[in-house]
Amino acid sequence: MNLSQSGSVTYDPLSATIPEIDFANREETALVVVDVQYNDAAADRGWVKACEAVSPGSMRYYVDRLEHTTLPAIRALLDAFRQTRRPVVHLAIGSAYRDMRDCPARFRAWTRTLETAAGIEDMWWTGNPDYAFRDEVAPLEGETVIRKTTQGAFNGSEIQNVLDRMGVRNLVLTGVVTSCCVETTARDAADRGFGCVMVSDACADTDEAMHDAALTNFALYFGKVVSQADQIVRSVIDGHTKAP
Repeated sequence: MNLSQSGSVTYDPLSATIPEIDFANREETALVVVDVQYNDAAADRGWVKACEAVSPGSMRYYVDRLEHTTLPAIRALLDAFRQTRRPVVHLAIGSAYRDMRDCPARFRAWTRTLETAAGIEDMWWTGNPDYAFRDEVAPLEGETVIRKTTQGAFNGSEIQNVLDRMGVRNLVLTGVVTSCCVETTARDAADRGFGCVMVSDACADTDEAMHDAALTNFALYFGKVVSQADQIVRSVIDGHTKAP
């Protein structure tokens, strides 16, 4: 905690007392890839297409970051976790029904409003081809895939039971959108006792300010934030006992 020049109290994320993440036990730390699907992580498809239809140019930053920063960073993390045979969990947002009856009313209403304004339909339906994962980071055989029906995985999926049965205690979180599905899942995980690390360049948001604000707040109260995937890759490959 610091004092600003005006004398008001401010917080220093670096002063937060967050437990270290131990990478020594290979089975205890999982990589979580949040919602990197064509329905919300690809230009001219799904949610991105809908937002662009309603507000042209609004997704330019998001798409550019996805293609040039986030996807390569996630791929590097996937390669490291796979090479060292550590757990990988892929989350996918979607409804098993076209009327989204298995999703919260709030999420249904928000979706219908956007779909109507954009002139599209079935944005989150699992029967839509856009429900598929991006090819660059698609799950391999044997990796865990969990469908969720709302933004936070712990409120909209069986992830808690799955992680408990796998013996996972720590999560390295990546994906989209930083200030929504990734942060919500990360916060909920931290509240449930998981050690959590959010990887900045392996996440994407619709603008830089929202991305930075989400990570700053997470670092204050919930877990660790690292700026580059390479920092985690080195810890994973070298078997360091502490997160960077």
